[in-house]
Amino acid sequence: MNKKINKERIERNGIGLIEEFSRMLERIPEGSEMHYVLDLRNITRGDEKAKRKKFREKFKKIVPRWEENYVVAEKLS
Repeated sequence: MNKKINKERIERNGIGLIEEFSRMLERIPEGSEMHYVLDLRNITRGDEKAKRKKFREKFKKIVPRWEENYVVAEKLS
């Protein structure tokens, strides 16, 4: 079912929505203070080197078998 787009109707409905939203905003009381749920005093990380284990050491712990610096695993076909 083809409907012809009525540009004037869309514009009229859009203006109506904006006006209705503006009226709704007028009912919201004004406040002078802002309150935040989170304490945001320390939100940045310090400049220090990351403390982490080397990848190879972690990897050795989780692989099934490790021989001569290689992972030994079953070949999938």
